[in-house]
Amino acid sequence: MNDRELITRLEALLFALGPLSREELAKSLDVPLPECERVLATLIMESRTRGVVVVYDGSMAEMRASPQAAEHIERVRKEAFTREIGRAGQETLAAVLYRGPLTRSEIDFIRGVNSSHILRTLTMRGLVRKVANPKDTRSFLYEPTTETYAHLGVQGRGDLPGYTTVRQQLAALEETYRSEQDSTNSS
Repeated sequence: MNDRELITRLEALLFALGPLSREELAKSLDVPLPECERVLATLIMESRTRGVVVVYDGSMAEMRASPQAAEHIERVRKEAFTREIGRAGQETLAAVLYRGPLTRSEIDFIRGVNSSHILRTLTMRGLVRKVANPKDTRSFLYEPTTETYAHLGVQGRGDLPGYTTVRQQLAALEETYRSEQDSTNSS
């Protein structure tokens, strides 16, 4: 494999899996450590003129936005945070507040559409957070943050308007849905 192919593979690894140690990179590329470090140094030099650079501390490498792009990225982030979360954000946040913690697929089912983008936005804004799913290590649960409760002027879930009533109604709907599914499956 020539250097250009190694650089391309190294860049793809860092983009998809980073941060990675130099040992992990060498193993993934199936090259000796000194060769990996040489190719990594080349990629670092090449990336200095791009919007995404390779940051390397001597043991771990990862891809990050370039320092030259930082001001622009910060401006775009601020603009995104000043916009309303919109109906999709409200629906998703309500599901997490009143029914959560939920997996993304559960949120998608409730809303009837893919919620990946809005969950990322709500996470970036600090309104929801991802936590480990004790039932499935391959997925996460989304739950509200204390910042969300503070913003809403409540101390916790139980203080949300109509929380008990909504939870009871949701439980009844879920039971009806399960019963319908069971009768459909047994037919």
